[in-house]
Amino acid sequence: MELTEAVVVILVTGMTVGVPLLGLTLRFALKPVVETWLRVREVQARGQVSAGELEGLRARVAHLEHMLDRHGMLEHPVTRASPELPERLPPAVRLDRERV
Repeated sequence: MELTEAVVVILVTGMTVGVPLLGLTLRFALKPVVETWLRVREVQARGQVSAGELEGLRARVAHLEHMLDRHGMLEHPVTRASPELPERLPPAVRLDRERV
């Protein structure tokens, strides 16, 4: 076998085995980066939350805080008084519940 034939055999073998291995390596290495980049672009395309949507979320969180406080499951009781929310339950009605 001459030197030229040996070099050609090594190059063909290297390309046959090396290129797919390099491709798989790059695919698994770059996949998380590409997915993250696509998610960021998707979020930017959606835009920011509208004022009405934000107000609705605030109302939902206030209601959830009230319900947790009412059942004694809130670690830090809500300090602001809200006229539309009913008063706290009396201690006799309160049930001991497991805190999550």
